Amino acid sequence: MIERREFMAFTGAALLARFLGNPGVAWSAERNANAFNARNPESVYAALGLEPPAETGSIVIVAPDVAENGAQVPVEVNVRLARVQRILLIGERNPYPLLADISLSERSEPWFEAKVKLAESSRIRVIAQADGRLHSASRPVKVIVGGCLAG
Repeated sequence: MIERREFMAFTGAALLARFLGNPGVAWSAERNANAFNARNPESVYAALGLEPPAETGSIVIVAPDVAENGAQVPVEVNVRLARVQRILLIGERNPYPLLADISLSERSEPWFEAKVKLAESSRIRVIAQADGRLHSASRPVKVIVGGCLAG
């Protein structure tokens, strides 16, 4: 005989599967391992099938000029373009430069905050795909290593 607790657990799991599908599969996107394993920005562009984009003033990157801890660099990105479909975040001098690949729906606001890891002083580059065109902006961040400025 099934106990009440087992019945509730089974029923709850069945309802979740029925209405949400498998959340682990349904809510995750396909990860492009080649892009995330690329060793320089040009290889990231090639793995994603993108041409290097032109600079624009429509992307605002807020990050510190000097980051005391390269393991937790706060970054805020605001894309002021219509119909943004994708945003890429790249740490140009990182061993693996692709930090984030975000796909957006038409209703999404193209804004986010993140804490990223920078291995050394570098430029943070944001690439936004809007209306099938690529737009880019970058910002330098100096990372303090051992209490001294690197470089």
